[in-house]
Amino acid sequence: MAEDEFNQQQFPKNGGRLRGLASSIGLEALNQLAELVAAIGFLTIIPTLSPRRLFGSQSIKLTAPGLGMGSGYFPLVGLLLALLLSLLVVVLRTLVPSLGLSALLVVVLVILTGGLHLDGLMDSCDGVFGGETSERRLEIMQDSRVGSFGVLGGISALLLKFAFLASLPGLSLIPALLIALSTSRWTMTLALNFFPSARSSGLGVTFRQVITRSRLVLAGITALIIALVFGHLVGLAVWIVATGVAFGVGAWIARRLGGLTGDTYGAIEEVAEVTALLLIVILQRWV
Repeated sequence: MAEDEFNQQQFPKNGGRLRGLASSIGLEALNQLAELVAAIGFLTIIPTLSPRRLFGSQSIKLTAPGLGMGSGYFPLVGLLLALLLSLLVVVLRTLVPSLGLSALLVVVLVILTGGLHLDGLMDSCDGVFGGETSERRLEIMQDSRVGSFGVLGGISALLLKFAFLASLPGLSLIPALLIALSTSRWTMTLALNFFPSARSSGLGVTFRQVITRSRLVLAGITALIIALVFGHLVGLAVWIVATGVAFGVGAWIARRLGGLTGDTYGAIEEVAEVTALLLIVILQRWV
C-alpha cells in the first residue's frame, strides 16, 4: 500500500481537522488584513482597494462587523503616517531649516489625513463652546460653516504641533512622530468604546456599534507596543497620559453634549496628539 493511501486511511479525521484549521486561520488572516486596509482607507487619503475588490467576495466575510473602519488597526495607520513623515525628515533635515521642516510635516499630515480629525476638532469647538444646551450644541456642530471657536481651535492645534515639532532636534523627530501618531489614534478606538453616542443615528453611532472588546484590546496593545519600542519608558508615559487625557476630554464633552459624535472622536485624537508631542518635548532627553 502506498504511503499516501495509508495516511489517508489511518488519519482521515485528523487530516480533515488540520485542513479545516488551516482554512480557518487563512480566512481570519484575510479578515484582519481587510480590516487594516479598511482602516487606512478610512483615516487617510492613501489610495486603497476596497476589501471586496482586493480579496473577492467569496474569499472573505465582507459583512463582518467593523470591517468598514478597521478600528483595531487605527494605531497601525498612525504608524504608517509617521513612517511617511519620517521619510521627509530623513531626506530634508539637512536641506531645510527646522522651522520649515516642522511646518512641512504639519501640512503634509493634514493632507494625508484629508483634514479629517482637524475638521472634527473645529466642529466640536464650535458646538461645545457655542451653545447653551446640548441640543443647540449638536445643532451647531451639524452646520457646515465654521465659527470663531472652530477657527481658534484649529489654529491652536496646528500652532502647537508646529511649535512642539520645531522644538525637537534632527532625527529625534522620528520617534516622536511614531509614538504620537500611533498613540493618538488609539484614543479614538477608546472613545468609541467607552462613551455613549449623543445622537440616535449617524456615522458615529454606526461605528460605535462595531467596536468589540477584541478590537479595543488590539488597538490598545498595538499602540502600547509601538510606544515602548520607539520610546521605552517615555513611550509608556506618553501612552498612559494620552489615554488619561482622552478619558478626561471624552467625559467632559459627553457631559456637554449628552454623548459623543463622529466629530468629537476627531477632536479627541487631535488633543491626544498635541498632548503626546508636548510630553515628548518635555522628556526628550530620555527618548
